[in-house]
Amino acid sequence: MKIIALKLPIDLNENTYEEMLNLCPRQRQLSIHKLQKIKDKYRSLFGELLAKWFISDSLKDPFQNIQFVLGENGKPHLAGGRIHFNISHSGDWVVVGIHNDSIGVDIEEVKDFNIYKIAKSTFSSEELMYLIKSPKANQIEIFYKMWTLKESWLKCIGSGFLVPPNTFSILNRRNRYSLEIPTEEFSKLKTLGLKIGNTSNYRFKLYHLGPGYPISVCINNGNENHFEFPDNIDIIELNSLMNGLKAL
Repeated sequence: MKIIALKLPIDLNENTYEEMLNLCPRQRQLSIHKLQKIKDKYRSLFGELLAKWFISDSLKDPFQNIQFVLGENGKPHLAGGRIHFNISHSGDWVVVGIHNDSIGVDIEEVKDFNIYKIAKSTFSSEELMYLIKSPKANQIEIFYKMWTLKESWLKCIGSGFLVPPNTFSILNRRNRYSLEIPTEEFSKLKTLGLKIGNTSNYRFKLYHLGPGYPISVCINNGNENHFEFPDNIDIIELNSLMNGLKAL
């Protein structure tokens, strides 16, 4: 398993941007072109390229052979299913994780806003109580940690918006984050056709890219209790990615 992050450029030479864009499939180019804000274009473009470059290097397979397809609920998968990956971006960063089984990654840029309004509709009652009882000065940070943990699991199972986020909890039990789903909610999830399996098979890890960017990673690890997450996220310089892509 590996997790890498790339800081987006503030601005990019137009010719370089077009050169990078042409490395994407035509349909992907069109979807990126439709985005209104340049930063959204950069996030989408470099998320795609970083993931493909990363997977190409990991599998020792030519970049041109790396093709993504969308799953039933919109989660991208590697054609052929030889490895699993997930992409997340927020603010100035793009993050990619790969694993030999299902993986979900979520990064969020911390912003000061009315967190309680969102938490009341997206957190379980136990999560909400934990947030409210936390020291006031830490509540925004705690909110984002909890939010990214929940998003990472939803992305891991590829559920899209099928699973209401307030129907499950991810709580720190004995220094380990654990997924908890009430029996009645678990039964409902099965009717959606989601392959969730044993909740104890999911592992979670929190990282930070500076104080303003919490990152959560969730993997389905089966019964491999010996699994350990990487200690750190590998940060890739934009020039390294661009030079690597140009050398293909």
